[in-house]
Amino acid sequence: METMTIDEKLHKLINELEFKDAKEVIKDSLVTEILYRISKYSEEEERFKNKYSKNLLEFKKEYEAGAEDFGKYDDLMAWEFAQQAKEYWNKKLEELKSVI
Repeated sequence: METMTIDEKLHKLINELEFKDAKEVIKDSLVTEILYRISKYSEEEERFKNKYSKNLLEFKKEYEAGAEDFGKYDDLMAWEFAQQAKEYWNKKLEELKSVI
C-alpha cells in the first residue's frame, strides 16, 4: 500500500470542507464516481427498454428468433454491455462500502 504525504494547504482545505482526512476525501470521490457510472448505465438500459418496450431478455429472444438486423444487433450489444457494466459497478460499490 502506498503512503501519501498531504501538503499543508491541501490539509487545511480538507478540514475546511469538513472531511475527517484525505482517506475520507478519496472514498467520497470514489463513491461519487461509481454512483455516476451506475446512473449512466441505468439510463442507457432504460432508454433501450423504452425504445423496444421490453426488457433485455425479451429483446434478445426476439432478436435471436428473427432475421439478421445489424441495427438491432448493435443495440443488443450496447444493452448487454450497459447491464453488465451496471452490475460490475454495483459490486464495486458494495466492495467499497465494506472498507468504509
